[in-house]
Amino acid sequence: MNLVRILFSYLVQFVLGLRYRVRVGGTADAIKQPGPYLILPSHPAYMDPPNVIAHLWRTFRMRPMLLETNFESPILAPLAWLLRAIKVPETEKASAEARQRAAQSVQEVITALKAGDNVVLWPSGTLSRNGKDSLGAARTAADVLKAVPEATLVLVRTRGLWGSSFSWAYAKKPRLVPMLFRGIRQLFANLILFSPRRRVAMRLESFAAKDRPEPTREKLNPWLEAWYNADGGEQPTFVPYHFLFGPRTIEFPPPVQGADLDVSKVKPQTIEMVKEIVEQQLKRPLTPEENKAETTFAQLGLDSLEGMEIALQVEQRSGFSSDLVPTGLGQLWALADGLLDSGPPKPAPKEWFAPPSDTRPLEILGETVAEAFVNRVGANRREIAAADDLAGAVTYEKLFVGATAMAARFRDLPGDNVGLLLPASVAADLAFLGLHLANKLPVALNWTTGPANLEHAAKLMKLSRVVTSKKFIDRTQIEVPGTQFVFLEDVRATMGKFELLRRLLGLRFLSGFAKRKALGGVNTDPQRPAVVLFTSGSEKAPKAVPLTHANIIADMRGATPPQELTRADSVLGFLPMFHSFGLTIAGLFPLLAGAKVVHHPDPTDASSLARKAAAYKPTIIISTPTFVGFILNRCKPGDLDSLRLIVVGAEKCPDDIFRRVKELAPHASVLEGYGVTECAPCVAVNPVSKVKHGTIGKPLPNVTVCVVDLESGEKLPPNKMGLLLVSGPTVFPGYIGYEGESPFRDLDGVRWYVTGDLAALDDDGYIVFHGRLKRFLKAGGEMISLPALEEPLARMFPATDDGPRVAVEGIERDGGRLIVLFTTEEIALRDANAALQKEGFRGVMRLDEVRKVDAIPVLGTGKTDYKVLRAKLTEAKP
Repeated sequence: MNLVRILFSYLVQFVLGLRYRVRVGGTADAIKQPGPYLILPSHPAYMDPPNVIAHLWRTFRMRPMLLETNFESPILAPLAWLLRAIKVPETEKASAEARQRAAQSVQEVITALKAGDNVVLWPSGTLSRNGKDSLGAARTAADVLKAVPEATLVLVRTRGLWGSSFSWAYAKKPRLVPMLFRGIRQLFANLILFSPRRRVAMRLESFAAKDRPEPTREKLNPWLEAWYNADGGEQPTFVPYHFLFGPRTIEFPPPVQGADLDVSKVKPQTIEMVKEIVEQQLKRPLTPEENKAETTFAQLGLDSLEGMEIALQVEQRSGFSSDLVPTGLGQLWALADGLLDSGPPKPAPKEWFAPPSDTRPLEILGETVAEAFVNRVGANRREIAAADDLAGAVTYEKLFVGATAMAARFRDLPGDNVGLLLPASVAADLAFLGLHLANKLPVALNWTTGPANLEHAAKLMKLSRVVTSKKFIDRTQIEVPGTQFVFLEDVRATMGKFELLRRLLGLRFLSGFAKRKALGGVNTDPQRPAVVLFTSGSEKAPKAVPLTHANIIADMRGATPPQELTRADSVLGFLPMFHSFGLTIAGLFPLLAGAKVVHHPDPTDASSLARKAAAYKPTIIISTPTFVGFILNRCKPGDLDSLRLIVVGAEKCPDDIFRRVKELAPHASVLEGYGVTECAPCVAVNPVSKVKHGTIGKPLPNVTVCVVDLESGEKLPPNKMGLLLVSGPTVFPGYIGYEGESPFRDLDGVRWYVTGDLAALDDDGYIVFHGRLKRFLKAGGEMISLPALEEPLARMFPATDDGPRVAVEGIERDGGRLIVLFTTEEIALRDANAALQKEGFRGVMRLDEVRKVDAIPVLGTGKTDYKVLRAKLTEAKP
């Protein structure tokens, strides 16, 4: 193999020589030092690694450390194998797995050097942005030299490549693969032999341990930067692309500076939260001079892996996320407040815009989820059903093929109930439908409630398996104690192309047989549960809510007339499956009724959602006001022009949302509605033909509501506030494994569900919402149990003879919720939230403020008087 590598190095050197004239100096002096050699080149452009490897390999025969994403294609993958490359993962995206594997790559470098191999790696880890090398807080070189002090350090300074199309000299990131193809075209345009040559100089110098600084990044990195930039860096050099045609000179733009970031919208409490997390990583306080938006991780002495760790902590604490890893405090602030841009979503496939075969009102073609899906496949087999960035646009027949193939695997899973832990996506659709076709009951798990509640859900529903995704678990680090994960990536790997083709051909040419086979063995009773969701009130443990097929189908059929939905509509869906609104209305409804749905996995990624709306041009957004507000904050004029309906529920819609929708989505009507998980979930919605602002709509055509007096239980006349009750086919049959007070009440021979909400019916039958009885708030459509937040803090600070020492109370405001810890002790907000995070609370489940009080108010019974605390918050309400 060494002979093959030598011949290969000659070949690569010859090919590169058609464009580059490389002069190498200092090699003889460098090898006077004994090996093994750790070779650290500067990094002005993408083309210095192949030139360095080609011209130095015959001398050092080194193993290169290379970015694995550059070698994923079948063309380049053999090169990494031939060179015995040590692959390092991409670290520009936050990932716990990437962080771990990057550490493993560094250990592999150390092992190779100790075994006597020579290794070449690029210590900055990134291309030069301005003609100079900057290592910042990169730690790889220091860590390796600390572990292998006997290695001889060989530095390589490359000059002449800054200014090529493979560098940042044009003030934008070069795209490697497109530039490679462009280079090949230019090579042939120059008749191969006549390409103008770029003159490149490489200077080598070696250093034994005694001749270099001690291996800490604080001392080594400045020394390396001084050596690389000893000549002051370099000015960009332009080399003509063709020996006869094209420009002979060019004016380069100014060097890239840090991107401007508007942090004026960042909340002060967000800056404080980020400061706490960064200080925990640094193990020291931030100075006022450091705690500024322009401060970078490198200036704080943090490398890219430490920055990734901080970003993941911020994501878990704030509930927001981004594809890109922030590089400084300002970007962290923006991430924590949902203001950080992600990369743009993929453009919509052209087939997405194919018109439907008809524009009839939406219709559910069956009495169970499986039957309705299979019948819809038969009616619209070749039409688009769903889309996302990963799967593209998927037709009903492809959805059928994937779901039946998954069902064949899911049937072998132990137990009748299977957990489901996936964000909104085509994969989630396939898994949900596959479980139904396998005659399994999906149990949608809410990963934001923490491991204790997930463990409770698993035990209650007797779960042994949870269907999820490796990528999702890597990002969130979620655990479901007592269960095993079934990764969709592993399930997909067992599906051969022949099997999928056989299923597709069977559907196309033996449609009736294929549909009967898919439904064979599936229980067709519409009164059996179709899904189990979980909801939290003021109790410690979440309650299991089984929604039957009849509940879900009735809710979908009832929601169609008031919103005047047709098959010409398309939906932007991004609420997760554990959210009843997201599962039944925003996700499952369009699939079964014949409207397209495009998914996005992260409801907090407002920037990408705005761009996705602009790309896919949906007509409907079904969401919560919180997430709609995020999108409105990030969209540009024109992004939402396609919308005709914005359906909001799960929390009160602020007046500001209505005003901003008129400005940014001028063709859309905001339909405010009301729902609860126990009612599948939609109870009422404003009809599109007669919206009444200030109400949460009229009950669905097949739903009955009434308002009763809180004390007597008697029905109240219009415009009188009382307790809201709901009856109809959408109401669930009752909680699973729950021994508390019944959620139902018999009145006038009818069984009613007690919502626990205060409302009134106006003269036209519209519901006017007045508030909630139980001690919970809602943010982003998710219930926040105040007792659940209080309980771990009460364990830390138990009551004494003088009374309770902690209490949690909160209110909902137009500007967002306010959750406060009242305490008689000295407790920092950072420490209180850290305790909650340790308990597994994530995202919206956090405190916003700590208030020191002389005593916690109590009732005559000795219990905390939350009304007094709530009054304190209301008094301060802006």
